[in-house]
Amino acid sequence: MKNLLIYTGPSKAFSREDAQLAKIQIDNSLDLGWKREDLLLVTDFPWEYNGVKSLVVPDGLYYDFDKNANKARVVVYLFQQGRIEPGQLYWCHDFDAYELNRITEAELELNGFDLGLVHYFYKPEWCFSNFFFKRGGLDVLELLDRTIRARPWHSRNNEKTLTWLIKHNNIDPKRYKKLDVTYNIAKRYLERIYRKAQKPLKVLHFRPSDPKDERMSDTALNMFMYGKNSLGIPLINERLIHIFHYHGIK
Repeated sequence: MKNLLIYTGPSKAFSREDAQLAKIQIDNSLDLGWKREDLLLVTDFPWEYNGVKSLVVPDGLYYDFDKNANKARVVVYLFQQGRIEPGQLYWCHDFDAYELNRITEAELELNGFDLGLVHYFYKPEWCFSNFFFKRGGLDVLELLDRTIRARPWHSRNNEKTLTWLIKHNNIDPKRYKKLDVTYNIAKRYLERIYRKAQKPLKVLHFRPSDPKDERMSDTALNMFMYGKNSLGIPLINERLIHIFHYHGIK
């Protein structure tokens, strides 16, 4: 399996927080046993950390109307350039989606499927910040890319468009598998998500800088790292907390 991280946009550099998260992602993956050659970091600027060097792609591989919704366009480009290998499973995820416990291909049971997707379950949208795909899913991702560009009026365009395509049966349900929400433990409605998720939890999804809102009991960092949530337990384990602390997030 390949671990795919994508960061493109007009800035041509990581923000301060995203630079921290990029390093956390690499250190966390290596700590969990990933090989450096299986970490695929794609940026539109040169960057390197801890023996992992980014694959630099051309400028413009993002959507001007929604700069956070770039993954479909970049993945399609990688297909076109022959960078997506046959027989490989790819895990594509945001920089703020952290692998808590090692994910294996066997547990996903994606034989016969081109994609593995997570549904938020507490709202009607499918998640595109954290998904699995194979080379056979190229046409689905091309369709998503085309439809995103044809519907430029949404924020969080990629997830809204993916949800729209699934709802209107534009994607054959036999092509994708609905994965357990353990692969996307989000900050809002945390107790509901936690109760439903398979254990051990696999992926925690939050930005350390996320402030409290009406659907959260505290700031995201306090909820996940310090147990200031309705469950009364920290969700980040000591292994990952050590990596966060090493990079100055406490």
